[in-house]
Amino acid sequence: MADGAIFHLDVRTVSRSDGRSAVAAAAYRSASRLHDARTGLTHDFARKRGVLTTFIAAPDGCDWITDRDTLWNAAEAAEKRKNSTVAREWLVALPDALDATQRADLARALAVELAQRFGVAVDVAIHAASGEGDQRNHHAHLLTTTRTAGPDGLGDKTRVLDAAKTGGAEIYAMRAWWAGTVNDALAAAQSSARVDHRRIAVIAADARAEAEALEKQAKAVETLNAKPADAGGLWKGLGSAARAIWEGGMTALKSTAETANELREKANELRQKAARYTRATEPHHGPVLTAFLRRMAPVWAEQAKAEEARRAAQEAAQRALMAERAEQARKAKEASEAARRAATAAREAEEARERCAREVLPLIRRARHDPITAEVIKREGIDLDRPDQQVARDPIWLMAGRQDQAHPVWLIVHAYTAARDRHANLLARIEAKTAAQIAAAAKPKPKPASPAPTEPEPDPDPPPRRDWGGPSGP
Repeated sequence: MADGAIFHLDVRTVSRSDGRSAVAAAAYRSASRLHDARTGLTHDFARKRGVLTTFIAAPDGCDWITDRDTLWNAAEAAEKRKNSTVAREWLVALPDALDATQRADLARALAVELAQRFGVAVDVAIHAASGEGDQRNHHAHLLTTTRTAGPDGLGDKTRVLDAAKTGGAEIYAMRAWWAGTVNDALAAAQSSARVDHRRIAVIAADARAEAEALEKQAKAVETLNAKPADAGGLWKGLGSAARAIWEGGMTALKSTAETANELREKANELRQKAARYTRATEPHHGPVLTAFLRRMAPVWAEQAKAEEARRAAQEAAQRALMAERAEQARKAKEASEAARRAATAAREAEEARERCAREVLPLIRRARHDPITAEVIKREGIDLDRPDQQVARDPIWLMAGRQDQAHPVWLIVHAYTAARDRHANLLARIEAKTAAQIAAAAKPKPKPASPAPTEPEPDPDPPPRRDWGGPSGP
């Protein structure tokens, strides 16, 4: 495997349980601006640099997939659980030994294979090498739906990639297919570079075994060459014909020695390769070459930074949304309280009007035959040329009086009529009393009767009685 090609095919998931969304992932990888209808957030990465080519591949008949905005909002809408997996990402390395067109053809071939093999829609974004990192770090992001895509939209889940029994085998088969496709493209481009999809432990073991075999071949060649080379002095005393034969044999021996050296050099290269592949890597990166890790480090750092910024923006948006909802709830509560107070005020006003109507109806009926009362009511601005019920519900009754601002009109009129009634009653009593007195004075008085003779009153203390005709008492 030459420096112009390194194998990498990694499959990851985009899950809501990690706070991610398919719309945001597609927007970042394609350097576009997408609106997430589920969250209400707009993800704008249109200024992001380094995206060379983007396109979408889908099974036949998926005419509804007009753009990635439609595709990934449909993918989000198809999932209902809060921890749903909404997309898969296939990250592949593209050989530096190929030109841009050939690398794009490779990515397109992989997208078509994924769409045909699993029936999913594939959103492809080919990225250029990072300006600060390895300039050979050409790669592509292929974001696939987790459901099959058909003419009527997204269908069933692609469980074949989820199941523990089948997911690993399917991905390994895709790695083998990708390695073969990349090697075919390298051969067509007349490049000697090749890639190997096997695990690095297997590649390292094979390299060590091949190095040992080449070392044995080199030793065998050197053993065969040892005796003839030491016997070279025996040919010095022979004739020209024999010397020519000897020189030809020595040339052949030198060629064989060079072959042994080449075998040793090849064995050393294989040992170095085995050492590279057995070097410890970060466990969470999986089977990725150390060189590829170095080349991908700037990209991953950029992605991590963008992801951190995305999460910070999402948290800020979430806080803003919560604050907005709290403000809406507060306003709704205030509006509800205001509506309740308004309803109470309206009810109380209606009750006040009803009470007022009951109070003023007698006044209105009185005004129909009492011009003075009618004049007092009209003076306050109330039109009496209407039915009694309409006049009774006139709002002027509850307003402050024109002459007496401290009291409402109905109370002023009521007090006025009550005062008139009291005055009239007082006059009536006075008149009645006066008439009674006049009548009594006009009536003739009877003559007084003569007094009857009266007997003298007995003496309260009569003198002691003396009986002069008989004996005295003892």
